[in-house]
Amino acid sequence: MNRPDDAVRSAVQSFDTAIAERSISQLEAAYGSLTSLPRHILADHAGELGPHLAQHLDDMPEWHAAVYAVFVGALVEWNADALVCARPLLSGLRSAMEQALEFAELWERHHGEDQEPPDPSGLPSPEQQEAFGSDYEDVWHAPYFGWLTVHRWEQAAVAVLADPRVRAGFDAPDSIADRAALVELTRRLEPHIGDLQCVQRALLLLDDEPLLVLDRASGRAFRLRMSGIADNYQLQTLLGARLIGGGHLSGDAPSPEAVALSTDAPIDMDRLGGLPGTLECFNFAEPSGQWIWSATTPDRIPACDGVRRLVLDPPVMRHHYKAVRFLPRVPGRLELEAVLEPGEAAAFFPDLEDLMSWQEASRQAANGYAPDPADPATPAGSDGRGSVRTRPSMWRRFLRTVTPRSGGGG
Repeated sequence: MNRPDDAVRSAVQSFDTAIAERSISQLEAAYGSLTSLPRHILADHAGELGPHLAQHLDDMPEWHAAVYAVFVGALVEWNADALVCARPLLSGLRSAMEQALEFAELWERHHGEDQEPPDPSGLPSPEQQEAFGSDYEDVWHAPYFGWLTVHRWEQAAVAVLADPRVRAGFDAPDSIADRAALVELTRRLEPHIGDLQCVQRALLLLDDEPLLVLDRASGRAFRLRMSGIADNYQLQTLLGARLIGGGHLSGDAPSPEAVALSTDAPIDMDRLGGLPGTLECFNFAEPSGQWIWSATTPDRIPACDGVRRLVLDPPVMRHHYKAVRFLPRVPGRLELEAVLEPGEAAAFFPDLEDLMSWQEASRQAANGYAPDPADPATPAGSDGRGSVRTRPSMWRRFLRTVTPRSGGGG
C-alpha cells in the first residue's frame, strides 16, 4: 500500500468534508494535514491537488480562501496546471483588491489621512475589530478582510501569471480575467497598502510583442520581438546583448552572466547580493522625446501602427543596476529579426523629436510621470519585500509556514 498516496487521499477527503459541512475547524485541520506533507509528495500530487482546491476557494471564508490560494500558488510552482487554476485565483485577487480599496476609503473617512491603517500583513485582533465600532459586522468586515488578504492573493496570482498560456487567456474570447481592471486596481490601491509591483508587472508582461528600435546616433533601425520582460532594466540588458554584443552598435555589452540571468538562467535566491551588476547602455525615449525610465515596464513604450517604437540615445547618466529577472520564474526573450541600415531606416526618423532635457525629464518624474530617476533600482534584498530586487523570495516566507523543513519546503 502506498502510504504517501493514502495520506494525500485522507487529507483531500477531510478537505471535501469541511467544504460540504462548511466547518471552519475542519477546514483548518485539512490545511494542516495537507501542508504537513513533504514537498516532494505535494509536488507528485500537485496536478490533482491544485485544481481541486482552487475550484472550492469561493466556498471558504475570506481569510481561509486567501491562505488556501497561496497554497494553490505553491502547487502551481510544483506542477499544478496554472491555466486550470488561474481563473479562481485572479477572481479572488480582484475581489480582495476591490474590498481593500473600499476599506482604505472607509478608513480615511472615519480616521482621516494622518492615522495609519492596520498592518495588512497581520491577523485581525478582537481589539482591532472593536475599534471599528458597532457597525463592524455590517460595514467593515468584508473590506477589512480584503485589506488583510491582498498580498496573499498577489502571491497566488503571480504564480499563475508566470505561465504564458494564462497571460494569453486575457485576450481569449472567454477572457480569463479583465487585465486592464486588475492593473488599474493595483495602481489605485498601492498608495494605501504599499508595494504591489510583483503582480502589477506580471499583469503587464508582453508576449510575442513586436518592437522597432531606432538608434539616433547611427541612423539604424532594428526589428525585434520581446516576451516575458518585466521591466526596462531587463530590456536594457537584452538590448545591449543583441545590439552591442551582436556588433551592430558600439559600446560595452553586458556580461554573458548578466545576459543569462536576464533570460532564463537559474537565480540563486540565497545569494542575491552576489548577482552581477551592469550599466545602462542607452537612454530610452519615446519618438516624442520623452524619457522612458528603466524602472518602468515595456508596456510604457508607445505603439504606432501596432508596433512599439523605442528611440535609443547615448546614456545621459549611466545607472548601475542588478542584471536579473524581476520575476524569476518568467524567462525573458528578445529576438533580433532584422537590421535596417540608414537608407532603409530613414523613413522612421523624420518624425522624431529631440530628446527632452534632463531637467525637464526630472521635473516630470517628480510630478509622478515615472519612478524617481535618482533611485533606478533597489538593491537586491534591501528591504525584505517586493520582488527579486527587494525580497529574496516572495514564496519563501509562506513555504516555511506550510511545509516542514524536513520535507524540503522553501
